[in-house]
Amino acid sequence: IINHMFICKTRRNRLIKIVLEGFLPNNRVIISGLLKERLNANDVFYLVDNPGISIKIEQKFSEESQYRAVVENHEALICYLASHGERLDEYVDSSLFYKYPDAYRSVFSKKYGSLEIPSAGIHFTWDLIQRIKDKGGLISFITLHVASTEMLSNRKIQTKCVEEVTINEEYYEVSQATADIINTAKQNGGRIFAVGTTVTRCLESAYSREHNCLKASSGWTALYIHPGYQLKVVDCLLTNLHQPKTTHMVLTGQFAGVDLLMKAYASEDIQSCQFDMFGDCMLIIQDEGQG
Repeated sequence: IINHMFICKTRRNRLIKIVLEGFLPNNRVIISGLLKERLNANDVFYLVDNPGISIKIEQKFSEESQYRAVVENHEALICYLASHGERLDEYVDSSLFYKYPDAYRSVFSKKYGSLEIPSAGIHFTWDLIQRIKDKGGLISFITLHVASTEMLSNRKIQTKCVEEVTINEEYYEVSQATADIINTAKQNGGRIFAVGTTVTRCLESAYSREHNCLKASSGWTALYIHPGYQLKVVDCLLTNLHQPKTTHMVLTGQFAGVDLLMKAYASEDIQSCQFDMFGDCMLIIQDEGQG
């Protein structure tokens, strides 16, 4: 996880705080002004601490003051945000983020690029991972550069017809080693437990219909999983408790079934639980053969 708010200046040396809200393919990003101020197409901003990194507005992205822009040096921006800038969300205190960075990322994270805390993966410790291995479980990893999706209005459901929802693309990498482990497990009758909704979306995106298996791949996915979607790779899901009217909740409904999920969320037991980042998680285990 990296910071997503930083100070830029215009060609006329006007200072402005920019919020990075998501990544897009081809060096494009989704940004907004901190105070929701109006930005215009072809506006160019330069990072105050690193003028070699520029951001050029292309067009408005949504009705909520979000804009699509192109970054002159995409990798340099990610490296810059890894050690500079601020956080702007209710889950992260910037001072604590700098003081205890490991508390805000999973123990197995290696690459900078995510804007959002891995809410499901953050529950794991190396001790817990070893205990799973000791019981015969296999652990494998993928790379996710998750956008700050909770900040993006189009990850919130605005329509009554959940099938009509679209979501932004997010970058992922599935290695050959991971693909081999998962394919072998499936062939031997094992079940695949995805840690998080984004992991689920990425694994399902890497599935090859032609070869009927998971393929090593990297790229961008905008896969939207909702009740009725036929899962190809993932069998069970570990995920945090989610807020209503989000695509995270809809994906969870695909695993648990909408009626059972709503019953669980309405129970007294769940009222004492914490939601979202740093909250409680649940494990959904489907009956074998259920899809």
